[in-house]
Amino acid sequence: ATITYLLEGGATYTRSLEVPANARRNVWVDFDQPDGTTGFPLANASLSARVEVTNGVPIIVERAMWWGGSPATWYEAHSSAGATATGTLWALAEGEARGSTRTFLLIGNPSAQAAEVAVTLLFEGLAPVTRTFQAGASSRRTLEVGVEFPEAVGREFGALVESLGAAPAPIVVERATYSDAAGVFWAAGSNQVATRVR
Repeated sequence: ATITYLLEGGATYTRSLEVPANARRNVWVDFDQPDGTTGFPLANASLSARVEVTNGVPIIVERAMWWGGSPATWYEAHSSAGATATGTLWALAEGEARGSTRTFLLIGNPSAQAAEVAVTLLFEGLAPVTRTFQAGASSRRTLEVGVEFPEAVGREFGALVESLGAAPAPIVVERATYSDAAGVFWAAGSNQVATRVR
């Protein structure tokens, strides 16, 4: 298999690896060394990843995150399966920007063309609000909803994320939400791949 890491700003790294038959292969991204690199260029990086099988054998891929220092002090985690297809319209039913709760929309653009993306927030008792953003070719774009949409502060919302244009770039969208509690930073967190509509 080949992993292509898509960073914010458009830098990419690739990594080839073998997954044995009837087995699992774990890649700790922070300490991964992509092909042709030294050191750990992915440590503390915001990224998306595309995983491609090179010999036709089907695999399952998931992304898991743990936080709170080192493995001995991790106190929270979330995990989700990888998306099996890109799309040009994605929907999310939940998000929140209230109190210490922060929601992020994560847009992966694995294509060779930049994407102009329209994000529409859907509220209860308030008209939808739409703004457009750029997601560069072969890159990831992170949007903190409460920062990019002041209208969302103090509210719950759903979202539509659409790649625009006559030939829109195919993208993948995920939602991540974190909240503080009892003086603990990001005491709780969850994530979900959006539903592909088109």
